[in-house]
Amino acid sequence: MTHGETRKEVKEVRDEEAELAAAAEAGGEGAYRAYATFLGKHGRMDQALPWWVRAAADGDADAARTLAICHKDRWEFAEAERWYRSAADRDGGCAFGLATLLKEAGDLDGAQEWYARGAALGNVQCLTNGAVLKAAHHGAFAEAQVQLDEAVELGDRKAASARQVIENIVDDLELWKDRLARAEADRDAEGAFEALSPLRDIEYAGMFRYYPSTIRAAEALYARAAAVGSHQALIEQAILVARDSDRFEEARALAVQAHELGYSGAAYVLAVWAFERGDQRTAEQWFRTAATAPGGHDRARFYLGLLGIMQRRLDEAERWLRRAGTAEGEGESDDAAPEMFADELEDIAAIRADPARLPDPALTARLPMLRAAAESGGPEEGFAYADALERLYRLPEAADWYRRAGTPRALLDLGRMLQDCGADETLLVPYFEPAAEAGDAGAAYSIAGIHTHAKDERAAGIWTLKAAELGHARAAWGVGWTSEERGGDPQFAERWYVRAAEGGLARPAFLAGRSMVRWGRYAEAEQWLRMAWENDIPEAAYHLGRALRRIGRTTEAEQWLRRAVERVGDFDQPRGPLAQRVDPRPELAELLVEMERDAEAAPLVADILAEYPGHLDGHRLAGQLARRRGDLTTAEQHFAQIEERDSDPGTRMSLREIRELLAQVTHEH
Repeated sequence: MTHGETRKEVKEVRDEEAELAAAAEAGGEGAYRAYATFLGKHGRMDQALPWWVRAAADGDADAARTLAICHKDRWEFAEAERWYRSAADRDGGCAFGLATLLKEAGDLDGAQEWYARGAALGNVQCLTNGAVLKAAHHGAFAEAQVQLDEAVELGDRKAASARQVIENIVDDLELWKDRLARAEADRDAEGAFEALSPLRDIEYAGMFRYYPSTIRAAEALYARAAAVGSHQALIEQAILVARDSDRFEEARALAVQAHELGYSGAAYVLAVWAFERGDQRTAEQWFRTAATAPGGHDRARFYLGLLGIMQRRLDEAERWLRRAGTAEGEGESDDAAPEMFADELEDIAAIRADPARLPDPALTARLPMLRAAAESGGPEEGFAYADALERLYRLPEAADWYRRAGTPRALLDLGRMLQDCGADETLLVPYFEPAAEAGDAGAAYSIAGIHTHAKDERAAGIWTLKAAELGHARAAWGVGWTSEERGGDPQFAERWYVRAAEGGLARPAFLAGRSMVRWGRYAEAEQWLRMAWENDIPEAAYHLGRALRRIGRTTEAEQWLRRAVERVGDFDQPRGPLAQRVDPRPELAELLVEMERDAEAAPLVADILAEYPGHLDGHRLAGQLARRRGDLTTAEQHFAQIEERDSDPGTRMSLREIRELLAQVTHEH
C-alpha cells in the first residue's frame, strides 16, 4: 500500500486492473486505450506502451500521438516521428506534432508541409504555427497575415498575438525603408546609418531570433546605407551576415572592406570574431590594430590585456590594462570598463604571487626535447608537446600542435582549452564530437552542456542521453530529472536515477528510492535511501521508514521515522507552487497507533492538529485514539471533520459505526 491507502482501496485498484486487463486481452472496443491509460496513471509507462501500440495499430490516432509524445520525452526522436507519421495524414493533432518535431530538427520545408496538411484537417494550431513559420523563415508576411486572420476567426488567441507581432514588424520595416530612402535621395551617409538605428536596439534582438527572415531584410537595408557611403552600415551588415555560420567568410570580407575604407571599429569586430573562434594570433593582431587606431579602443585594450594574462605575458598585459579610459571617437569606452580593468590587474598581481600559476621552469627546460620528439614522431608525441605548450601558457602554439596531432583526445583537449579561454562554445562542438563518438562520456556531456547554454533543448537532450548511455553519472541524473519534470514517465526517470546512483551520486539515489516507495517497491528502495542518508540527505529517513513499515519491519521503521522527525528542519524546501512540505509525524503517529502505543502517539497527533487543524490523517488518528479510550463523542467529532472534507468510504464506515455505538449507549441510559 502507498501512504494513505486502505486495504479496501488497494483491492479496488487491483480489481479494476484485473477487469481492464481482461477486457484488453479480449480486444474489446476501446479496451486497449483504457488499460494503457490505467497503467500510465499508476506510473507504469513501460507496461502501458505495448497497449498503446495495440490501440494505435487499431487506428486510434490519440494512441499514436501518445506514443509519439512518450518517445519524444525520452529523446527517441526517430520513434516519435514514426508514430506521428502513422496517423498524421488523418489526424490534425498528429500532423501538428510531426510538423513541430520536424521544425525543431531544422526541417523547415517538412514542417511547413505538415502544418499545411494539419490545417486542412481542421487543426487551428497547425494553421497558426504554419503562418508564423511562413513569416519567420520565408518572409511571407502578407500570406501569413491572411492565414492568421483565419485562425483568429476560429478563436485562436495565439494567432491574434502573432498577427499583431507580424503587423508591427511589417510597419517597422516600411518605416525604416522610407527613412532610408530620404537619406539616399540626399546622399547622406550619416543620415542613412541613423535611419536604421532602431535595428541596433536590444528590443529587436528577439525579432531577429524568432523571425530570422527579418535578418535578410535588415541586411538589405544596411547594404543600401553602405552604398550611400556609411562604413558603419557595412559593419552592421557584416554582423548580420555572420549570424549564418555558412556565410562567415562573406561577413569577414565585408568587415575587412569596412576596415580598408577607414572605419576603425571594423578591426575590433574582426578581432572579436577571431577570439570567438579560438584564433588568438589573429585576434591579437586585430585588437592591436583597434587599440592603436586614432582614438583607440578600450575594449580592444582590455582583450589585449586578457590575452596577455592567458599567455602569461604579464608585463605586456599590465601595460594595456593601465591604458584604460583614454579612448575617444569611434572606439569610445563604456561604464563597465574601469571595474573590468581593475579586476584583471588584481588577477595579474595574484598570478605573480603564486608560482603554481606561472610557467614551470622544469617543463620549460624539457620543451626542446618534446618538440624534437613531436617533429619526428606521430600523434602521441605531438599530443605530448601540445599538452606541454598549454601548461606553459603558450596557447596559440598549443592549438597548432593539438590540431596537428588530430586524435580525438587531442581535439578534445583543444576544445577544452579554447573553452577555458572564452571562445564561443557553439563553435567548439566539432572538437568534442570525435571523442564523444569514440565513447568518451565526459566529451558527450560537455557537448550537452554547450547546447544547454545555447538553449537548444533538443540537441542538449540528445547529447545528455548519449552521455548517460556511455556511463556519465551526472548525465544520467539529468536525464531522469528532465523526465520527471516533464511528468508522466516515472519508470524512465527512475531507471536513470538508479544509473546515476550506481555512479556514486547520492541525490539521484534519494530520488530513485523515493520513486520506488511512491510506486510500492519498498524492498528495492532500501539500499538507495540508506545511501542517501549516509550522504546527509535527511529526508531519506522518512521514505526509508515508510518503506520498512510496509514490509513489516516495524521496529526499524520506527527508528527511521523518529530520525526523520528530528531532522525535518533540514529537509529540502518544496519546489513549485503546489508542492507541500514533507511531515514525517503522521507516518510515525500512524505506526504507533497500529502498535497500540497510544500514549506515545497522542502528543504527536495533538501537535499535528494544532499546526494543521484540517489535517485528515490527524483527525483519523485522533478519532481512533478517542474510540479506543472510550470517548465516542470525541471520536465522532474527529470523523465528522473528515467526512466534511473527504469522501473516503472507510471514514464514513467508521463514523457510522461510532454513531451506532453512541445510539446504543444513549438508549441504555
